[in-house]
Amino acid sequence: MSKRVLMLLLVVVMLVGVAATGCAPETTPTTPTTPTTPTTPTTPTTPSQPAAKVYKWVGQSALPAGNPPTEGLIRISESIKAASNGQLLMEANPTGSICPATEEWKNINSGVLDFCAGGGSYMSADLRFGTAMSQLPAGMPPLPNLIFHKALGADLMNKWFQQKGWDIYDIPGGGFHGQPEIWISTNKPITGPQDLVGMKMRASGDCGKVLSNMGVGTVFMPLGEVFEAMQRGVIDAFECSCPAFNYSMGMHEAAKYNYMSPSRAPTEVYGFLVSRTKLNELPAHLQAVVKECAQAESIKYNEMLHTRNAEALQKMTDYGNINGPLPKSIDDLFVAETKKFYKTEVESFPELKDYLTTYMAFAKNWEQLYGFPYAVMTSFD
Repeated sequence: MSKRVLMLLLVVVMLVGVAATGCAPETTPTTPTTPTTPTTPTTPTTPSQPAAKVYKWVGQSALPAGNPPTEGLIRISESIKAASNGQLLMEANPTGSICPATEEWKNINSGVLDFCAGGGSYMSADLRFGTAMSQLPAGMPPLPNLIFHKALGADLMNKWFQQKGWDIYDIPGGGFHGQPEIWISTNKPITGPQDLVGMKMRASGDCGKVLSNMGVGTVFMPLGEVFEAMQRGVIDAFECSCPAFNYSMGMHEAAKYNYMSPSRAPTEVYGFLVSRTKLNELPAHLQAVVKECAQAESIKYNEMLHTRNAEALQKMTDYGNINGPLPKSIDDLFVAETKKFYKTEVESFPELKDYLTTYMAFAKNWEQLYGFPYAVMTSFD
């Protein structure tokens, strides 16, 4: 009996479960979610670069506006501005604008100037090789002289600048390298050394001392006084510069005869000097710009003067000047006297000995390789 009751209860439970399942509300299917369109990724923003630092330098030429070294200093400043994309701005001024004329190198050392066209003979009272660097009598022509400056000369001078404690740096292969000067201009024809004895001649630097040893009565005066001194008979002759420079100053009207030879002044160099501190403060690419533009300008300057010299010499001839070669006998004596002069001079000035020893070794090698068109001092013998 109990088994039957249990079976009935089991059946009842099963029926109730089926009924409950049938009565449960049907689940409404949810609408599937429409997938969202993926977001287009944004282009990453390039972080803004800080503006390149602009450096400003102030400089001065040792000569007035319109003179070749001043033109060159302006030109190199413009080249550096363009090559640096305006990151290095160099203000080039004519002589006397910021500091006294010829004292530009001193004012670089004191921090007043950052660069200049000058130095050379203007610093010879403090470093005796100054004149030899700027205008060495019986020295090499402009091209080998420039190559010497690039290869050895500037480094040698910079060594001595540092020994002096000067904040000055001479750019190797830079500077304003001029052409040979007219050897002598006079109203008297010259045939040999005897014609120079007793002659009153405006001359400067070491070449003036050598000429004195040849019997010339050398007198120094500023270039601006030469024309009148010739007119008044104060002097009989003068050395000034290359034909282009002489002609621009009207010197063709002061003297009839112009005798040409490179031996007295084979080149005329105005150094391109900069502050070593300011140069070292520049980033590497700007230092490279300064050095490359300086070297390029030395060639531009030489080319400019050559073109002007050719034009000026023709104008001087057209005016009535007699332009011709210096007698060889004068050249030979001048070179011999130059050797004697420097052989004695180097005994008192170690920096001059250092410079000339290096210079003459280079000149001797150049002579062996290529020769020179005139006698060049390659030794004191």
